[in-house]
Amino acid sequence: MAASSQTNSTLEQIGDVLKAADDFVICGHVSPDGDCLGSQLALWHALRALGKNATCVLVKDEPIPIDLAFMPGIENMVFAGAFDGPARVFVCVDVPTRNRIGQAACDILDRCETSVTIDHHEVDFNMCEHVYVDPDSASSSVLVWQVVKYLVDKPPLESALCAYVGLVTDTGSFRYQNADAAAFACASDLVGYGVDPSYVATHVYQNRTLASVKLEALVASRFELLHDGEVALGWVSAREMEDLGAVKADADMLIEILRSLRGVRIACMLREQDGVVRGSLRAKDDTDVASLASELGGGGHRAAAGLTLALSLDEAQELMRSKLVGLLSDGGEA
Repeated sequence: MAASSQTNSTLEQIGDVLKAADDFVICGHVSPDGDCLGSQLALWHALRALGKNATCVLVKDEPIPIDLAFMPGIENMVFAGAFDGPARVFVCVDVPTRNRIGQAACDILDRCETSVTIDHHEVDFNMCEHVYVDPDSASSSVLVWQVVKYLVDKPPLESALCAYVGLVTDTGSFRYQNADAAAFACASDLVGYGVDPSYVATHVYQNRTLASVKLEALVASRFELLHDGEVALGWVSAREMEDLGAVKADADMLIEILRSLRGVRIACMLREQDGVVRGSLRAKDDTDVASLASELGGGGHRAAAGLTLALSLDEAQELMRSKLVGLLSDGGEA
């Protein structure tokens, strides 16, 4: 693993900060995924095992995705805007910037005595006092798990389970480019602590709603292949989501349907929501989709990124057709 230039503390030093403190608030990013929630909860269970007061907060007051709701402790997470408990240490996991944690969470951060970031998203500045960022880490939960083992002699099974969820989801069940030797070593370690991979797989990958299947059929019936089949572009409107009774979590797997096509190098899925268009980008080779996302105000990793466009769905489609083809024409760098 290779810490980024913004890192100013080791994981052991962060562990010492956590050991010496109490009254923690653990925060992730807006629209939390498995790595975000898993990292929060893995640390939460460890701190509670030490007898410390800790709360996991959500950036928005939204339901937890059904495929992640099985994680132990998730029922105790609270909306940041409703949090009224003590807060001395603010811990950010899987999130690098203030605009990704929302105003309510920023208000909590600003009144804390100290703050910590544990992440694998590299940016040019820090929002916390103690920072460890490793962009080569397969997931933030891999880093959190190291902190958990430093904090607790015998980490609770709940911490291991939540960390495994973060790892398995961020590597796409170890199918993505970030599934390196360190990722498999961490997975083996977590299983050694009692995690049952089949139990996790059943909840995360075999727990789809009927609406998600209908969405898949809709997108599969009309997606576009561009640049001689190397780009796959799909889209779904807010009206279509409503008509099918679908929610955001039902659309999360659509990008993988596009990415799975033979010959596709880049997949892009556009979803209209609340007057804007949310875009997901995935690469199957070394094409840097994060550079394109960054150009358009988003961000992420080289092989997986996201963005938000203040455009109509038709305008977003037209823009992304041009940008995606241009990215490959320019050799994979935006």
